Amino acid sequence: MKKIVFFCMLCFITLVNAQKKKVPAATPVLAKVENLVLELKTGNLQLVQMEGTKVKETVVVQANATTMKPTDCKIIPLTASGTKLYAVSWTEKKTVTTPDKTEEITTVTHAIYEWKTKKQVFFNTQITNNITEKVYLDRNRNASETQMKVRREGYELILNPDGTVTQKNKTSMLTWTYDATKMEMVQVKKK
Repeated sequence: MKKIVFFCMLCFITLVNAQKKKVPAATPVLAKVENLVLELKTGNLQLVQMEGTKVKETVVVQANATTMKPTDCKIIPLTASGTKLYAVSWTEKKTVTTPDKTEEITTVTHAIYEWKTKKQVFFNTQITNNITEKVYLDRNRNASETQMKVRREGYELILNPDGTVTQKNKTSMLTWTYDATKMEMVQVKKK
């Protein structure tokens, strides 16, 4: 009797699983504005222009992004010198741990595109490294203290309402504006 009940349950489970339709995995949308979508697809981070539900045009923002895990993704439309631009930004976090040191590395990346020509007109990366390290106070490693440091590389990027871009770090500040004839961002000279 137990064999018959077990056989019936096995047949029922097989029938239920056979009737389930396999749904293809959808590409996750990381950010969306107007008709542009930022997605991680086929190993590339790409900006896609949609026409309804169909893909019209695609621009690869970062190739070979198979190990990339972007967060805080944004697409920000801006107008500079009468030209519509799109700023794409994302954050990546990585932790490196050794017995005496932990590094939390945060990389913020910005790429600005002029969509009519599909040209990247500006690119910026800022890296912040928070380091927690155990430092030994004697040669025999009997006494130690924990030290915390922050190391920054690159520039922080600020998108201004007038369409200009400001890069700043601890020692300097640069301002960039879009030149429509050259189709690129050019540095504004200080007066």
